[in-house]
Amino acid sequence: MELEKLKEELKKDLGQKLYNHSIATMEEAEKLAKIYRGHIEKAKIAGLLHDCGKRGKDDNISHAKKSAELAIEKYGIDNEEIINAIRYHTTGRVKMALLEKIVFIADKIEPNRAYDGVEELRKIAYSNLDEAIIRSLESTIEYVKKRKMELNIESVNTLNYLKEKK
Repeated sequence: MELEKLKEELKKDLGQKLYNHSIATMEEAEKLAKIYRGHIEKAKIAGLLHDCGKRGKDDNISHAKKSAELAIEKYGIDNEEIINAIRYHTTGRVKMALLEKIVFIADKIEPNRAYDGVEELRKIAYSNLDEAIIRSLESTIEYVKKRKMELNIESVNTLNYLKEKK
């Protein structure tokens, strides 16, 4: 499915706020792909569809898997790189591919995001993708621990892997 058609379909399926976030993430992913010499079209598609399976606020981590499934079943995406970028955009994973890193961080820094540290994260993302992911994961893990929420082991493994790689 071409990008404009994907946008039309997604707009029907998502609320306006989530649709705006998806468009902003797509645009951010495109910018990052240009800087890091990633595949621009794949970055745009993965950025656009990264939250297509999100339904409600309590759907933080499981929506990534749902979004990957919907990208295949409903939107006809058959590219494994795009599917993985969607699947791991919330937790990351050990040995993330460039596209996965781009979508992961684009989701966290798109212009509609407003939280403590996002401006600094935006600056870092445009000079050191791995460092931006490390900072983002550290912040997320701290947030989860403070609220005594369940910590996703994939995020911890990703963080440890990227720190060791430095």
